[in-house]
Amino acid sequence: MKTRKTLLLYSVVVLLLLPIIISVSCRMATQDVHPDEISHESRAEPLPMFARAEYFVITEFGEMNHILQNEGPLGVYIRYPQWGGRTDLYIQRWAYDTFDAAVADFEIALTEDPDARGTLNIQFDSRLVHDRFASIIKRGYFSHTGLAHPMTITETFNIDTVEDRLLANEDILDFGQMDFILELMAEKLTETQPDAEPFLVYLDASWLSYLSLSPNSLVVMLARGEFLPAYIGSVKIELPYVALSTAFLLWDVYTEPPASPPTEAAPATEPPRDTAPPSPSVITPLPVQPQELDPNLPMVALTFDDGPSGYTGKILDLLEQHGGRATFMVLGNLINARQETLTRTIALGSEVIGHSWDHRNLTKLSAAEIRAEISDTSALIASVSGVSWPMFRPPYGAYNDTVKAIAAELGYAIIYWSVDTLDWKNRDPDWVYNAVMNDVADGAIVLMHDIHGTTADAMARVIPRLIEQGYQLVTVSELLYHRHGVLEPGRVYYSGR
Repeated sequence: MKTRKTLLLYSVVVLLLLPIIISVSCRMATQDVHPDEISHESRAEPLPMFARAEYFVITEFGEMNHILQNEGPLGVYIRYPQWGGRTDLYIQRWAYDTFDAAVADFEIALTEDPDARGTLNIQFDSRLVHDRFASIIKRGYFSHTGLAHPMTITETFNIDTVEDRLLANEDILDFGQMDFILELMAEKLTETQPDAEPFLVYLDASWLSYLSLSPNSLVVMLARGEFLPAYIGSVKIELPYVALSTAFLLWDVYTEPPASPPTEAAPATEPPRDTAPPSPSVITPLPVQPQELDPNLPMVALTFDDGPSGYTGKILDLLEQHGGRATFMVLGNLINARQETLTRTIALGSEVIGHSWDHRNLTKLSAAEIRAEISDTSALIASVSGVSWPMFRPPYGAYNDTVKAIAAELGYAIIYWSVDTLDWKNRDPDWVYNAVMNDVADGAIVLMHDIHGTTADAMARVIPRLIEQGYQLVTVSELLYHRHGVLEPGRVYYSGR
């Protein structure tokens, strides 16, 4: 229990850091407890950070990039999109500035409590509106054992992809019509959140800090606890473009929005004529794994976390080419954007199991949230692929007695690993190759991440080399069935040995 003096000192330090956090646009809103919410905060289980199923399911724009930190006292998972334009720099800089600010804050917490543990988790939605305007919502939270309440993180980016520039909020709304905009916002807010009505006396332009474009309405994001009591949670308000009328500036809402200018098709190129055919190259026979599994021969289970991603297909190509199989631990909020990847994975004989919905540390969640993270992901896997396996891998490998008990209750085994390649830290194909080959053994479960191109590149060497050495590349369920029998719900499996 911290003394009053210690708590006061920590509060002063946090206040001194606040300008730094604001300067890097982290916008982490501390969760002050309003008197009206005391009864809510005294519930037996902590309040959920945000409604998971409502957010982080749309990825219409940009390729995913990540900042990961899977070891140490601070677990980090940050997703952010990149699309190849100049505006990528602003989004990437925001992600790293947010990461740096959280690390600095956490290092202060460690000076007071060397056993402190924390989590930084940020996801995104992205939409492409009318083929021209990209809108990105960044949302997440930062929490550690020195904070009374988690700090929510919210940011939005709106991009004109034709002009390759970020849109300011003043480019989207006519702030000269602020009274009208706020009146519409109050109307829409009370329709969905009646508890918010007493707080509308404080409604002003600052509530419009986070704007996001959608096909039919302008979305206003309110971070949890920033303007409304924390028990209400994060709020999304939709202002129809037609209702905004002339207060919306990007296009005339009563006509079709401006289309992107047509791009000229590249001229067709003819193959060169009168050239000699290429010289035949020496063909090396591919090491191909037999389809039939021999339980008496060495087996290895390659596993890939945090996908599916744009690199997953390359790994599937290699497995198909060599006849191998693997297990992909996927995040629920990424499935809908890459359903074909999942169905192809199953068709090739590999398997897909859950890795939570949004990569949150399960040991820091309520029992209800843990169940949802496991069950919602597995249910979506089953609905897309028609198959599900009674297993999951917890993010960061973090589990406790509560996680094990809920896994047992749901009928799921917990999958760990025996070989950690640290491919998230060392983005180098040679490193990944050596990390696998130096520690591999019969019955190994190898941890990797299919969100990194360097890992996919390494598999071009790892997969055929393992087969050449006599290993069978099998799924986790095949390995554990032949070495341990029927899986035991709630048990943690590290290998097939």
